[in-house]
Amino acid sequence: MMPLEKPFRSFALIGVVAAGLVSSTCLGQTVHSLSGTRVEVFARVPAARAMTVCGDALYVGTKGNAVYGVPLTGGPAVRAAAGLVAPNGVACLGNKLYVASRDRVSAFTPIPGGRLAQRADLPARLPNLAHHGLRYIQAGPDGRLYISIGSPCNICRPEGLQGTIVSMSPTGGEFRREAWGIRNSVGFDWDGGVMYFTDNGADGMGDDIPPDELNKLQPGAFYGFPYFGGRVRLRGFEAAAPPAPQVPPAYEFQAHVATLGIHFYRGTMFPELRGEALIAEHGSWNRSIPVGYQVVRLRIGSGRSGNGQSFLSGVGRPVDVKELPDGSIVVSDDTGGRIWRVSR
Repeated sequence: MMPLEKPFRSFALIGVVAAGLVSSTCLGQTVHSLSGTRVEVFARVPAARAMTVCGDALYVGTKGNAVYGVPLTGGPAVRAAAGLVAPNGVACLGNKLYVASRDRVSAFTPIPGGRLAQRADLPARLPNLAHHGLRYIQAGPDGRLYISIGSPCNICRPEGLQGTIVSMSPTGGEFRREAWGIRNSVGFDWDGGVMYFTDNGADGMGDDIPPDELNKLQPGAFYGFPYFGGRVRLRGFEAAAPPAPQVPPAYEFQAHVATLGIHFYRGTMFPELRGEALIAEHGSWNRSIPVGYQVVRLRIGSGRSGNGQSFLSGVGRPVDVKELPDGSIVVSDDTGGRIWRVSR
């Protein structure tokens, strides 16, 4: 077992492996990553979903009722907040941690050791629907909070705020719709001041259509759902007239890989990744030959379709990708309940 750099030594580490093609005897699974990297379990968090660094901790949302904090200086994950409804999304803005639950956004004050205090629910209310009800939240470069609201179906005509990305001020005011015609986005990030967001394609149309999407935000634009999945007409809406011109995807992924979290790498530990997007493919559940179950790297503008280049696989069902202050990369796995760390 190889030692970690001191700022990120954690008693929660389960197994450390020098990567390329590696086998972790601790976990009984084979992990693939870049040659010369190290892959370890940074922490165990049940049903781990979205992540963000805030203060001295990595905070992790879940599908359950709690948010967890993992101290960056060491120690196991702690239950930082509870009593929430599917608190999938977490975002840091200023000195606050914002948590996007199914029906609301709550602000907390981080305290040392990965804990949270002083919960305050923002006045804005979100549609409280379970289907595609795991909200994703990020702080934009404009100081606003951006939140995705999934469509409550496989293929249907959304109503109201369903199938949108919205934004609000940190106090919950100045609420506005940023994009619509979205089936279910569970990841977005900014590159050069421009937001890119993933979107999961519809089920039930076969192994190979429609594609999963990566979209470039044009404020207020329509992205095609339920009339289009990528450039494919969706079942039941083949002859229907869309309400507005569709902005087509910036990139189309293989159908059913389930693209979720995205992060543009900004650090120095992996200089070859600078400016590239790292995208979590949660993996198919509805395809005759399973696909996904990996994190891929993609340089935007290098193509219009494909599946990117594999960066990390063999780590369960990846959900989110984030960067720690030293430039190492963490990936959440909601099925295995683990946070993986990739470093050099």
